[in-house]
Amino acid sequence: MARFAREGLAAGFGSLLLCLGVVTATAQVKSITFVQMHPVIGVGEEIFLYAVPKRLGYFAKEGIDVKLQGAPSGTVAAQVIQTNGAQMGTTAPESIMQMREQGGTLEAIFGLKRNAGTFVVVLDESSVKTLADLKGKTVAANSFGSGGGFSLRESLNELSIPEGQYTQVTMSPGPAAFAALQSGKIDALVLWDAMLGVAENSGMKLRRVPISFQDRLAGMSIAANGELLKSQPDVVEGYCRAMTKALVFTKANPQAAVKLFWEEFPTVKPSSGFDETNLQNATHILGRFLEM
Repeated sequence: MARFAREGLAAGFGSLLLCLGVVTATAQVKSITFVQMHPVIGVGEEIFLYAVPKRLGYFAKEGIDVKLQGAPSGTVAAQVIQTNGAQMGTTAPESIMQMREQGGTLEAIFGLKRNAGTFVVVLDESSVKTLADLKGKTVAANSFGSGGGFSLRESLNELSIPEGQYTQVTMSPGPAAFAALQSGKIDALVLWDAMLGVAENSGMKLRRVPISFQDRLAGMSIAANGELLKSQPDVVEGYCRAMTKALVFTKANPQAAVKLFWEEFPTVKPSSGFDETNLQNATHILGRFLEM
């Protein structure tokens, strides 16, 4: 009887291996492209949207292979998803609605932020305390046709401060914009959370002024192509599960998350300065994003 039991167990184990072999042979890793609503890889949401779940094997566990690409803005990201240049990505809710009004099938599937994370910043000693104080001032933004610049323009219109009563300067946030603010060439600058962290790391003492119009809008969202939602809902579910695990990990272990990000994108890691200082600076930038 023992011999038959052993033979039966062996036969059963062989059948199990055969079944597993069939599953392995037929199962295929499903590939998607994820587009983010800004063009440059940096310390921000791409840490938990891509680097951490990839490095920790969360994507692999879900049977998905994810590629990452950038777009100049949320509007462009929405267009890329709608035309299937990417299947999922980050964008603004208003961009999703614009696509749907034009017959698109984009759907928001995950709200990353309650607030878009952009605001006006001024020097700590500035006389600007509220948006109304921007009348007659010079304000810089990456764009006044979308994002925080657009929201600021609409907020000032509601305060009866039309465009002719303040000066708009289109300027990409970064060292040049920070220098312009410090020198007084501009009085205020529209920034987003991660860039605020960059400015603070450079030693600037800044004060935030909320953009009222923006506070009535939903924040950054993850959108998916309608065809993907219909044909492969398991891929969307798998991505969201992997990303959520990565977000929990990132919030609990921000420095470890930054290190995983640098492993995935080694060229982004600062080549100068003390590693510990670079790590602290990057963690501060990430923290600014996560607090919104």
